[in-house]
Amino acid sequence: MAQFILSAFADEVSPHLEEQIAALKRNGIPCIEPRNIDGGLLSKSDDELKEIRKQLDKAGITLSAFGSPIGKYKIEEPLEGHLPDFRRALEVCKILGTPRMRMFSFFLPKGEDPKSYRAEVLRRLSRMLDEAEKAGVLLCHENESEIYGKNPEEVADLYASLPGLRGIFDGANYVREGQDPIKGFEATAGSLEYLHVKDAKADGDRPLVPVGMGGAQYEEVLRRVGKSDKTYYLTLEPHLFIFDAYKKIDNHKLETELEFESADAAFDAAANALKTLLTKLGYHEENRVWKK
Repeated sequence: MAQFILSAFADEVSPHLEEQIAALKRNGIPCIEPRNIDGGLLSKSDDELKEIRKQLDKAGITLSAFGSPIGKYKIEEPLEGHLPDFRRALEVCKILGTPRMRMFSFFLPKGEDPKSYRAEVLRRLSRMLDEAEKAGVLLCHENESEIYGKNPEEVADLYASLPGLRGIFDGANYVREGQDPIKGFEATAGSLEYLHVKDAKADGDRPLVPVGMGGAQYEEVLRRVGKSDKTYYLTLEPHLFIFDAYKKIDNHKLETELEFESADAAFDAAANALKTLLTKLGYHEENRVWKK
């Protein structure tokens, strides 16, 4: 029977580490997938990263993965120009003490056949996987819009072609692409490393909602995951409030139809919805782990 450990992108509450820690502790979430802490982590010095780890250790917060932006760039851009960031990301994982790094498989030109870029995607990922293996880091691929890996067929191709690549399941991203999240899970299941938790309605503009309120089918997904004997991280990525990183994006748009008075309220609602779903499935929390 699988067990689950909760984690979160706590930068959705605040860019500041002390406020991120407070939100995690308030919601009984023992882990973090850091993405932004007063800015991107790739630009921080070793000493700054060590101080972040010191503060997390002091709070009893561990890392589930590094939520890196690696792979979120146009495939027309030469790989060599992005390798310094990739190598720095591997160092960030080492300093912060996690063997996992979230990443993506490159933005493709709109309107062009994704298959025409398949060979280049695999070439780049193969090179990155070789370097990651030497560094002792698992590259964990998230299905995402506009990349090679936005639908179940492409995701299945990536894992079949690259056995060292690990999988992240994000049900809302499949819904927002008009894809079947169960087929997405089936494509990922054999390589599944952990799950992101955000939900989206399958109609209209496909707004984001707390887990269980949309069409991402996490109840069925967790039932299937639960049949294994492994421990998986469930990382909240609610996107229910415009957080700091989104404010810096031109023409940013809140992707939910719900209204919350603050980022804290939105984060708490997302955490409570996940805990409610786990309880419904027969799980209970014991020593930071959800188990049956």
